[in-house]
Formats: sequence, C-alpha cells, structure tokens
Amino acid sequence: MKKRIVGTLALASTMMLAACSNSEDVATSNVGSVTKDELYTALKQDAGSMTLQRLLLVKVLENNVDDTKALKEEADKDVLAQVEQNGGQEAFEGLLMQSGMGSIAQYKERVYLNKLITEAVKKATPFTDEEIQAAYDAWEPSITVQHILIKNDKDDAAAKQKAEDLIKQINDGADFAELAKENSEDSASAVNGGTIGPFKREEMVPEFSEAAYGLANVGDVTQEPVKTQFGYHIIKLTDKPEKGDLESVRPQLEDEMIQGKLQDSGYIHDVLSDLMQKADIKIEDKDLQDAIKEFMPVEDKDASSDKDSNNQSESAPTEDSEAPAESSSSAE
Repeated sequence: MKKRIVGTLALASTMMLAACSNSEDVATSNVGSVTKDELYTALKQDAGSMTLQRLLLVKVLENNVDDTKALKEEADKDVLAQVEQNGGQEAFEGLLMQSGMGSIAQYKERVYLNKLITEAVKKATPFTDEEIQAAYDAWEPSITVQHILIKNDKDDAAAKQKAEDLIKQINDGADFAELAKENSEDSASAVNGGTIGPFKREEMVPEFSEAAYGLANVGDVTQEPVKTQFGYHIIKLTDKPEKGDLESVRPQLEDEMIQGKLQDSGYIHDVLSDLMQKADIKIEDKDLQDAIKEFMPVEDKDASSDKDSNNQSESAPTEDSEAPAESSSSAE
C-alpha cells in the first residue's frame, strides 16, 4: 500500500509547477501552445487522484509528528548510507531506475513517508502491560554463530561423512574459523570464518535454528551434522546474550511489536483512515473527489453511488426489469 501511495512523486512536482506558473502557457511553438490548464487537466487525468492523495497524506501525517525536521534528516541519513553501501550515487541511481523507483530525491520522499507512517502507527498503538509481558515471555535474544556448510546435492552420504570428520577435527582442537574458510560451501559466511548473525530464531530454517538455539554455552559445537534443505551444517555458538529483565528489554520489545504491526497492511490502512477522517478534508475539484475515497467510512464512499441509484429508480420503470441487482460484496 505504501508503495502505491508514493508512486507519483514526479507528477506531483510537475502539477504544482503548472499550478504556480504566472504564465498561461507552459510551452509555445509555431504549431500552437500548451496552456497550464491543458497541462493540469492532462496530468490530472493520468494520476491526479493518486498524486493529491499522497500530498494530503503527507500533510496529515506531518501534523501528527512532533519534529518533521528531525525525521527528514533521519531519512536523508538512511538514504546516504544506502548510497554508500551500493557503490556510490551513480550506481545507486541505476539500481533505483532498474526497479522503477525513480531518482534519489524521489526515493528520499518514499523513505520519509515510510517514517511518517511508522510514527503514526507508534502513536496509534499503545501496548498494554499484559501484551508486553506476553511478548517478553515468548521473546529470545538474537544469537551469533559460526557454521560450516557441506552441500549434499551430489552425494548425501559423502557430505554427511565429511561433516562428521570436520566435527572430529574441531573436537581435537582444530580452529573452527580456519576450517570454515577452507571447507564451508556457504561462500558469503566462509570468508568471515563462518560467522552468521546476530539472528533471531524465526529468521533461519527451523532445523538450523533449533540446533543453534539448543547450544547452551558460548563455544559449544553441534556434535552431529545438522541437516537442512541446504545440506549438512556444523554450528558453533559464539554469542548468546542473557535475556535480561522485562524493563531492560521493553523498548526493544515495543520496537519489534511495532514492526509486526507495520507488516499488517490492513492495520496501517485503519490508522491512516482514522487520521484522514479527523483532518476533515474537503476536495474542491470534482474530478478529484475519489482521491481519499479509500480512507473514508463505507457509508461516505457509497453515498454518491446510492444517490445515483435512487435517482435512476425514481425515473425508470421497475416492472419486468431484467437488470440484475449489484452485489454488495463486489470489489471496489
């Protein structure tokens, strides 16, 4: 949903420029001119409602936060970090263009809007002590491990035997990191001595997580090869933080619970709808009335169509009518 809302940033800028221009013409030629009214009408027909929706949504969300400047600076820092991680500005712009996400400036607007939405969800989601306690009871700290992967796609028995031999070498004192660099077929982690993490239980395949979280002490190594869909693993626990008391991890718990809410598009829609309705928005352009339709109560969305239906029923004969009734469950 967030992606759909922010898909017309360039168009929004163009429409505002057209509306603010002092000249009636935005382009002239020896075959005729294009007026700003013509441009506005064309842009409006292409994606006017979606653009207006985004502009209104940003205004409503900005009114809901205490410090928009700090949030924009945070968005800028996040984007700058991504630019550096992806090989610089030119390379990152290429990635954005390939994925249809526009320019870096447009991407910053997307990141900023996501942060506005996150703040709105935080404000709208006060967790009870009971909810926090339940989350704490189920919560486990992230752990870090080293692992060696031996793929079994060619010969399962040989792969298992090699993993068993490596476990014996580790038990005899061999350096785990060196064995990982020399033998692991997980190339991404092998260069780092097999290190993976920190990660949470649900982030790995079940067999791997069960074995890793089953290691009691830092330094422990699985004594049998752990089979997953990827092959056979040898796992060494390198970091397992204490759980800590509830109050010490409460901020982290709340952040993780908020992240869970942000995965629920229906919940996000409800939060945004509540804010949009409270803003008492009036749209003057009749061609753009549908811009915020999806955020309005059902009765408001259906009001105009009901009115049209009533007018038709008053003027049209009803006897022997073969027209089927509209289904109330049809998708909008």
